[in-house]
Amino acid sequence: MPDSRPAAVIAALAEEAHALVRRMPRSENVGPRLSIWEADRLVVMVAGVGKVAAAIAAQYACDVYKPRCMIAIGLAGAVRAHTRPGQVIVALGAVQHDMDARPLTDARGIVPGLGMQMIPANPAVAETLLRAARYRSEDALSGLVLTGDQIVTSRGVRDALARDFPQAACIDMETAALAQVAHQNGVPWSALRITSDSADETFDLKGVIGFGVDTAANLFESIIQAVIDDL
Repeated sequence: MPDSRPAAVIAALAEEAHALVRRMPRSENVGPRLSIWEADRLVVMVAGVGKVAAAIAAQYACDVYKPRCMIAIGLAGAVRAHTRPGQVIVALGAVQHDMDARPLTDARGIVPGLGMQMIPANPAVAETLLRAARYRSEDALSGLVLTGDQIVTSRGVRDALARDFPQAACIDMETAALAQVAHQNGVPWSALRITSDSADETFDLKGVIGFGVDTAANLFESIIQAVIDDL
């Protein structure tokens, strides 16, 4: 019998989720200042920006919906200058690049109490997302997502993160927080990110948001709808 529990998809911004929810009814659940939509086997939440907002939404999803998996979606900054806008990235794992509890831990990024730096995504969920992503964007790839409570708009900061975390594929503000909540609740997870900028001094907020509304949101919708029955 198919698992009737929903997949929970969590975005930071309404602009990232608008195409996915345009045919979904709003939920009567409002949660802790969350916007929520529910359909058959799918719940979508707009959580707000940053790790705390993502963690609140992820824990609410776990408590209320008991999801069969959780997926973070949204825009991301590229780790390398040559990465084009529109690069689709599926998370194989996530790290909080701004977590530094040394000397309580041995290294930057390790979460105290968990003893983990990289929180691995569920391989089956990640592979399912990657197959669908490559059908729509041939150069879609999988990799490590770096998460921190900052929008990176400095080439120097970006390049330092790339040196510190050479496996990194992109930079965002939510994925690793959702990953930690999912891990601690025993819920399979991954993330679907699309690069919108080069994480350097060329960052343009209006252009990034416009790209999210006009291009990325439709790609998120296409990929998620393609895999919802397979997750």
